[in-house]
Amino acid sequence: MDNYCFPIVELNTGESDENENLFNICGGAGQWALFQIMGDWQYEDPAGGEGEIRLWDSDQGYYCKEKNVLTDIEKVLRITKGYYDTGTYEGLSSFK
Repeated sequence: MDNYCFPIVELNTGESDENENLFNICGGAGQWALFQIMGDWQYEDPAGGEGEIRLWDSDQGYYCKEKNVLTDIEKVLRITKGYYDTGTYEGLSSFK
């Protein structure tokens, strides 16, 4: 992933392309945001800041708060696997 040409990965554990539970990873270059495309869930670090960060440098871009950004790729992968294994957002925020 990079934050210019290939800034988004969507994970769909359902059968329909219209699945509202799509899991999204946006970013690259050491900074990623994880969020539900059509819902309320997004990764949040309570110790993070409120400042705005742009994680997608081309096209319309993607903006989020500092507290929504992960810099640990291992944690990104653990949370993503948690979603893949369960197909739900429940409990994802507890991944360390």
